[in-house]
Amino acid sequence: MNENNNVNTNIDNNNVPTATIPVANNGDKFVMQQPKIVDSNTVQMPQVNPIPPVQPQQVLTSNISPNNDPNTMTNENLKKVEIKNYTPPSKFKMFLLVLFFIMLIAFVLFLPEVTSLIKKYTQGEEKYQKEEITTGKLVCVLNTNTKDLDKEYEATFSFADSELYKTKFITTTRGDSTADTEVLDELAENCKKINTETKEIEGFTIKCDYMEGRMVETQVFELETVDEDKITAAFTEAGGVLPGYRYKQSIDDIESNMKVSGYTCNREK
Repeated sequence: MNENNNVNTNIDNNNVPTATIPVANNGDKFVMQQPKIVDSNTVQMPQVNPIPPVQPQQVLTSNISPNNDPNTMTNENLKKVEIKNYTPPSKFKMFLLVLFFIMLIAFVLFLPEVTSLIKKYTQGEEKYQKEEITTGKLVCVLNTNTKDLDKEYEATFSFADSELYKTKFITTTRGDSTADTEVLDELAENCKKINTETKEIEGFTIKCDYMEGRMVETQVFELETVDEDKITAAFTEAGGVLPGYRYKQSIDDIESNMKVSGYTCNREK
């Protein structure tokens, strides 16, 4: 304690060193203040205002130009490269694309026909075709019209193993006027005459149906049993005409001849 007191009493006020203390800045310069001596034993240090912390300068993103944004610049460069490297499709490729869609639509629209063709190709021509009828009936029809009369011819050919054995002919004649009636009367008389001449001939029958305005004549030939010589003479005597088909004649030839004559023919089992 004595040593401390001695130190304080020996301090010379004139010899007290002055200390330069930096204080708060004034603008851009620091102001240096001298310490105050209150008495010989006490030195009052000047107050130093604390230096406020420097706030980091905030950069508003709104002030950043998109052109200065690195990500934006990278995307723009990529777009430029893509546009530069893009090559539009040629007219030939566009034509092929349009043609492909047209073919696709046509394929959908004509799918049944396409399926039929595929079936025909896979199964073969013979299997795909309609089953050929070798035993059955060939029915042929022809209609004719004149000023006064309408005629309908129906011929039925019965065959086995593609060979003819029986024929049936039906001729229907229609008329309306008085002149037509005279023609129908004549046809009816001829039919009756043939019937009379052929009654004794085996394998042949004829039927005559005469109504007002219509005459129907039906002839049936059992070709296996009919006597060709007798039937020919009977028809010639009555003024009739034989059909001209013989026993076991090829049904294919008959069908071809009938179609050439204008008949419409269908085979039936």
